[in-house]
Amino acid sequence: MAGKKLPLINLLLALLVLLCGTQGRAATTASDAPLVVILISDLEEAYTAPVAVFSEQIGMPTAHFNLMGDIDRAPALMAEILAKKPALIFALGAKAAYVAKVWTKDHPDIPVIFAMVVNWERYNLLAGQNNIAGIASDVDPGTQLANILLVSSKIKRIGVVYNSEYSETIMDKTRKAAQVLGIDLLEEPIARPQEFQRAFKRMIDRIDGFIMLADPVLFTLENVAWLEKRCIRERLVCAGPSENIARLGILLSVNPDNANIGAQAASVAKSILSKKTEPGRIGVMPPLGTRLFLNLKTASQIGLAIDQTVVDLASDVIN
Repeated sequence: MAGKKLPLINLLLALLVLLCGTQGRAATTASDAPLVVILISDLEEAYTAPVAVFSEQIGMPTAHFNLMGDIDRAPALMAEILAKKPALIFALGAKAAYVAKVWTKDHPDIPVIFAMVVNWERYNLLAGQNNIAGIASDVDPGTQLANILLVSSKIKRIGVVYNSEYSETIMDKTRKAAQVLGIDLLEEPIARPQEFQRAFKRMIDRIDGFIMLADPVLFTLENVAWLEKRCIRERLVCAGPSENIARLGILLSVNPDNANIGAQAASVAKSILSKKTEPGRIGVMPPLGTRLFLNLKTASQIGLAIDQTVVDLASDVIN
């Protein structure tokens, strides 16, 4: 009986060896697969969704690195990243994007896609390099203005304060959008953050709405807190560039959908890696998909009745 079982045992052992060998080769193949690096600027909750969606949709192994808000960590991190010979770097946030740009200057074969960089033009991320593409974090001004009209169709004059050094490009788009929508745009350029409140006061009697740009000169915690109180006091429809500003008390904000940014970045990455599209030819794309944040408590405080259909359209309603 034992002699009859021996061939079966040998067959099972042979199959086991074959399976082990197959698994070993699969592991080797996986380890040799091209690697995509995800570099984030800090432990920002806003990065969570785009990183998760990008990682899921890119279809390649990923390695994650975090600057922890400290630019001094860049040399050590980038040395580790470059040693991995990444196929592509996905950088989220201004610091990560800038570091990726600087450290790939001598490695133009490594494509970089940046996202979630407020006012990206300020950092000259495309200057002098052809290996960089991006997804803008600023919603088109026309979308912002259209949503202001959505909550209150009576608005005719909207004020905006800006710094021409950082925001002239977005101001050009804002002017064109205002013209298309039949809105009178009242502008006040400033040079320093301390000038924001005085500029706002100069236009207060001539406007019935206000839009705050993601301009680094005027966008400070002090100015945001002051604007929130002043908009309520003057019973103005005010819009800002981030979810947080709506939660602080500004009536509304229209922001990119962060999850969509991850999907969009994955699509761009596939085009670069599979179709050999040059990042420089892609440039910086507008974000696909937006979220409308609506503060109903503020609406009540300024005496604005918002139609229920508009409330239903909002992605997030703050009560």
